[in-house]
Amino acid sequence: MAQSSWRRYLTFRCTGCGNCCRETVVLLTHQDVARIVDGTGRAPRDFVRFFGPSAVEMGSADPHWIQFDTGRAVMALKWRSRRCAFLGVNNLCQIYGHRPVTCREHPFNVRLSETGGVEAISLSRVVRCPHEWDGQTSLKQIRSVVRWNELQTDAYAKKVKTWNRRRGAGRTRPAFLRYLGFVN
Repeated sequence: MAQSSWRRYLTFRCTGCGNCCRETVVLLTHQDVARIVDGTGRAPRDFVRFFGPSAVEMGSADPHWIQFDTGRAVMALKWRSRRCAFLGVNNLCQIYGHRPVTCREHPFNVRLSETGGVEAISLSRVVRCPHEWDGQTSLKQIRSVVRWNELQTDAYAKKVKTWNRRRGAGRTRPAFLRYLGFVN
């Protein structure tokens, strides 16, 4: 995609419809959970849910898969009535300042070059998004969030890999949260 064709995405503006917070599995990392715990004072059990393969379309080799005694799952934000537990009745995020980095990167799909420059941007097609084209986002902002997400995801993938190598019984969801350093 030519640079001029993706630059228009820098004028994307969210209309606050809340569609991206409905029936969307938002994967979490340990750092996302810590940020939400620190920012809200809530325990992980209040907002973390583990979704199995029937609820998530991901390749079997994806590093987010956590192996439990009962099968594999991914750690994500809990739903209430088929919507994110933190989506308010006004369609606004109730933890906006503490939201997961994935939410901060949405709705952009961004490809960075080896030197960290933005090579391409497109909009996610996960849900219908009635956006506007009168916003303003800088390449620096996008690059910063994408890099943050990459670093956080890489660190989390290492933790999951170590967990998945464990043998024996006791690989439960509460044990995984304790392994990450959280008390339920």
